[in-house]
Formats: sequence, C-alpha cells, structure tokens
Amino acid sequence: MEEKYLGINWLLDTAKGVKLYHDVAVPLRKEVGIIDTHTHHNLRQIVENKPFPNIWRAEVLETREEYKNCDHYIIQLAAKIPGFSQTLARDPRISDYDKWVALCGVFPYLEGNHVHQWMHLDLKRIFGIEELLSADTADKVWEITNEHLQRKEMLPQEILKRIGAKIIFTTDDPADDLAYHKMAKNIDGIIFLPTFRPDAYCNIFEDNWKSNVEKICQLTGQDTTLKGLVDALRIRHNYFAQMGARASDHGLLEPYGLKIEQKRAEQIFQKAYNKGEKFNLRSNETKEFISYMMHKFCAMNQERGMITQIHYGAIKNANEYLFKNWGADVGGDVSAESVNIVENLLPLLSKFFSGEGENQGHLILYPMNQIFAHTNVMLERAFPYVHSGFPWWHNDNPYVMEHYLLHIAGTSLLTSSGGPVCDGRKILSEGSRFEVFDRIICRVIGKLISEGQMSYNGGVKSMKALMYENQIRLFNLKE
Repeated sequence: MEEKYLGINWLLDTAKGVKLYHDVAVPLRKEVGIIDTHTHHNLRQIVENKPFPNIWRAEVLETREEYKNCDHYIIQLAAKIPGFSQTLARDPRISDYDKWVALCGVFPYLEGNHVHQWMHLDLKRIFGIEELLSADTADKVWEITNEHLQRKEMLPQEILKRIGAKIIFTTDDPADDLAYHKMAKNIDGIIFLPTFRPDAYCNIFEDNWKSNVEKICQLTGQDTTLKGLVDALRIRHNYFAQMGARASDHGLLEPYGLKIEQKRAEQIFQKAYNKGEKFNLRSNETKEFISYMMHKFCAMNQERGMITQIHYGAIKNANEYLFKNWGADVGGDVSAESVNIVENLLPLLSKFFSGEGENQGHLILYPMNQIFAHTNVMLERAFPYVHSGFPWWHNDNPYVMEHYLLHIAGTSLLTSSGGPVCDGRKILSEGSRFEVFDRIICRVIGKLISEGQMSYNGGVKSMKALMYENQIRLFNLKE
C-alpha cells in the first residue's frame, strides 16, 4: 500500500524500523527530550517571548534587526522557480502576505526535497494543517497559521516546551555579554548553553579582522598584540565556561591544526595588523595563523572540560551578487571540492585527542562536503577522542543521513557519533528536524536488524546512543 505523505510510518521501510520508532524512539524522546548541541537560534527572540507576526516571518524570513534571521534553505530553492526570487523575498516594499503567496505558488515544485518535507511537517505538527502548500491553499494556510500564532501556546518558549526541548546550544561571538543567557536561566524546563565561536578573531583574510581584534582586546583590557589577543580570548573563554558553555565551535575552510611556533604566528599577526597586508582564504599565512589559534583553543577547552567542534569545507559567500546585496548567510555558500584534512589535522590530533593522558577532551568533525566523511571515520578510528559529526547543512536530508549512518555502522561505531544537530535558525522546525533524525536512525538500525547484521537489543542500544547518550557523554552534560 502506498504510504501517505508524511504518514505515520514515513521514512520507515522495515517492520523492525517501524517497531523501533513507535515502541522505543517515540517514548524515549518524550522521556529525555531534545538535546541540540549546535543551533543558530536567536535567544533574544526566545527570552522576550513575543508572538510571531505571521507565518512568513516565523518560517521564512524575519527582517527585524533584533530578531533578524533567515531560512536560506527555503529561499535558495524557491528562487530557482519562476514566480519567486531572492529580490522578492527581501524587498521591503512587498508585503509579507504577497511574499507568502508567491512562495506557496512555487512550493509544489520543491516536492522530493527535504525542505518541502520539513515545512509541511512544521505545519502538520505545530498547526495541525494537512494541506500541501500551493497557490490554492496559500490564503487558507495564511489565515489559520496567523490565527494560531496569536495564542499563548504558540509563543516561542511554549513551542519549545511542547516539542520537548531540554538543552539547546546557541552559537555566540566571544565578545557577547551573554545577557540573554542570563535571562534564559529563568525559563523553566529548558537549559540554554552558549557556544564559544571565535572565527571573527582568527580569519585574517577578512576585512574586519583588525577591528574585531581591537574590539575584543579593548573589551578585556589587553594590548593589541598576538599575546593580547590570545589572553583576551582566554578571558572570554573562561567567562563562557562560567556561563555553562560545553563547547567551542569553529567554521573553517580546512580543519587547520598544524604546529606553528609562536615567533611565526607573531610575524603573521604583525603583517596583518600593523602592516595591513592582505591574505586570502587559502594563503599559507591564513593556514598557519588559524592553526596556531586552534592549538590555543584546544588547550583552553582541555582546561575547562569543553568539547571542540569543527565545521569545515564551506566556501562562504560564493555568490557575490547575494553577498553584495544582502550580506552573509543568505544562501550563497557552497561546499569546497578540495580540502586538505589529514596533514592539516595530525599535529592537533596527536597533541590533544590521541588518548594519551586523562584530561583529553573530544573533537567532533563535521564536513560540509559529505565525500569527506570517510576520512573523518578513519581519523575517528585512529584517535579515540575524535568523533564523526552528524550530517549538517545541505547534508541533513534523509538520503545522505541514511548512507552516512550505514557507513558509520560498518566502518566505525554508531555509539561514537556526535549525534544529530539541528543547525537551525527557526524555532518552529526544531521538533520537525529531530523527528526526521529519529526516523532515519530507526530506518537504518531497523535495516541492519532485518538483514541480520545487528541484534534487536544491540539496535536499541545504538539508537539510544545516537538519540541521547552520546551527547550527554561527549559534551559532559549532567543528566
């Protein structure tokens, strides 16, 4: 029998997978809730807890500066269809309603893509809407959702509580005062933890690097020298740790980790800061300087019992037209086809993640280009404290996630993976994404059980590890 779109057993293709999901995964998720160790949620929006203005701003694009956010997945794909465009989505002269109608008009052409599935899962789980988006349903969905969004149970905090959010990591600049994290401590039932993201102070190829260095050194009372920069970041790292941070996060073209002497790092700093020399994304100076800083960050994390996350392989703002008109993070990024992983990382791995010593932390590697996943797995096998991250960004679709998990199961350990992360920017999709994660986990383990490659009890153990236990262990979270 043909499965209904997003029906009760969607994505579950074996009897064992169906049993695992309904008998084990759903009750477990209800018991332990969602632990999301990498998001870009706007904590101010959650703390202030004001109603979403309308479904367009809740699901697609919020332009108010204090809540500014964008689901670039949706806009990026919809803009490929005549009738919708990046310009239309961002033109302040066009009403939110007209933008929504235009989006619905092209949305049927997104069928088969996980963005189409996520959006409709949001509508189904949050609003109880079964209809698919189209030109014919645009008005009805607009009216129903906007009426619901004015209800108390649709406020940001209530939505997160409804979907069972328990621990949510945010992504934060080291200079952030974390004021909203302090306020968020008053939110019952959900823990919000900051993540230390120091890219702005390492990317010497960016035009605003010097001003960023001056900002954080001034904030912490340090001289604008290499030592002053490192000391400033250490001061902020300590503050983040005091505020509950369990991880640092690093967005790198390549996972830099070469052993660079301080004298060489100081030479590069002087060239960039005092002489104003310009370096590009792939210059040796960029690689060496970031490598030096990564050793410093891993040492800080080791002292504080924090995990290191490296998201690598993204070439940012490849579409110059999008960047020029609307800035970063609007859908103009692509994955690199050539990345040096092993040679870059080995010195860092040998020093901090080899298994030698009692105080070593953990490293999770997330490749934007999933063809690099096998290299991650090989490093995971060779270095006990290295772990393969769950597919993220454009890889968090059912097809890639299934193949990734089967690859991990056969080549390394499901009980070692970093576990799923939302990487989300909008509250409404938090529960939907984790439902997809849970279903894919059950699909893969159900397949392995059905083929005789895994016992049922072993499958349950692996499923629990992926859904919950790995995050608790690796991120040093208290149950």
